[in-house]
Amino acid sequence: MKMRRFLIGIVLLAALMSASCASMGSKKLVSSHTAYNDAVQLTITREVLTNIVRARYSDPQQFMRVNSINAQFSVSSGGSANVGGIGAAGSAGQLGGTIGYSDSPTITYIPQNDAGFYKSTMSAFAIGEAVGFGLQYRFAQLDRNLLALSLRLSFGSINRANDFVAGEYNITYEQRVEAIARLLELGGTYRQVPEWDFDTISIPKDKVSAEDMVDAFGGGMSFIEEDGGRSVRLARYRLVLALVLPAPDDPEVVKALEKLGVTPGRSKYVFRPPLHQVPDDEDSYSIWVTPRSMLDMISVASRFVDVPSEHSGMVPTLEPWHGDSTGSPPVIVRSSAQRPDVPYRVQHRGYWFYIDDTDLNSKMFLEAMVAAYTSRVGSMEATQDTPQVVLPVGG
Repeated sequence: MKMRRFLIGIVLLAALMSASCASMGSKKLVSSHTAYNDAVQLTITREVLTNIVRARYSDPQQFMRVNSINAQFSVSSGGSANVGGIGAAGSAGQLGGTIGYSDSPTITYIPQNDAGFYKSTMSAFAIGEAVGFGLQYRFAQLDRNLLALSLRLSFGSINRANDFVAGEYNITYEQRVEAIARLLELGGTYRQVPEWDFDTISIPKDKVSAEDMVDAFGGGMSFIEEDGGRSVRLARYRLVLALVLPAPDDPEVVKALEKLGVTPGRSKYVFRPPLHQVPDDEDSYSIWVTPRSMLDMISVASRFVDVPSEHSGMVPTLEPWHGDSTGSPPVIVRSSAQRPDVPYRVQHRGYWFYIDDTDLNSKMFLEAMVAAYTSRVGSMEATQDTPQVVLPVGG
């Protein structure tokens, strides 16, 4: 009887170890996923911060992408039994069990240095991207200067006014930025609105057959009548970003629209990139903007780096920040000779550069930079013929 109980105990021990392995594996999946997610987030944020600091020092920039994390988990189990006095009245036994767990991940990095990557980082964002990465709504809830900064971060020119002229701030550009910020304060909102894309030539209506109309409809296009119905133009609906105003006749709104360089009187003003403009086309009801590229955004952000006095000869001299009456930018990348106790810190040329954990404005600005950077980094895949660095954890 005792022998039978002992054998049953061995079976139960084996079942228990099997269940423990399954439980440990599922729990480890959850905990490791969170840990790796946190690690990648911190890695990318510090990389963005590093390249902002490098740009301030005019040092070459370099980007690395975490391409894959191969986490190999293994679970081993074992059991032991020691039985004495089999067949005797005093049979006795001992049970033992062991469970082993190991984690052997490898991480693959890819240097981002091919032509496709630089083309991506040097090309301009779409207007919707630029506005989205600027996080204007969240900025507006905290600080008016941040709202204006997000517009400077998004657009390098507004209604034919560039941000810099002969190396100096362009007053007209600053007025355009402040005008949009003011319109948003007065209730203006960004909205996607549909419009016809007329990027085709006009043709006589009698030259278009019913078959042509069916084919156009199948391709998502339509023939739009013009010239009193005598001509038509092939067009399709597209979504564009517009600044929509709830009270276009408000004197404050009219004043801001005039500073923006558009004709007052409408409730909707569409943002248009230069490629939409036709030579000699004077559309005074559109906001013509040039979105920045990722490298442009890093260049703008580099102006907010607090350079130690010992390094004053290593960096170009910048004029005071023009977006604030105090001459100080609304965000700052601080510097210290001592390692700061904050997560977003990097070391460069013997100093630590960091974002203060209590500086919400600067943290939100860094958030926008990381979002923009992440959208443009990653043109190279592990399957491509490109240098890769594969490191075992702890190696």
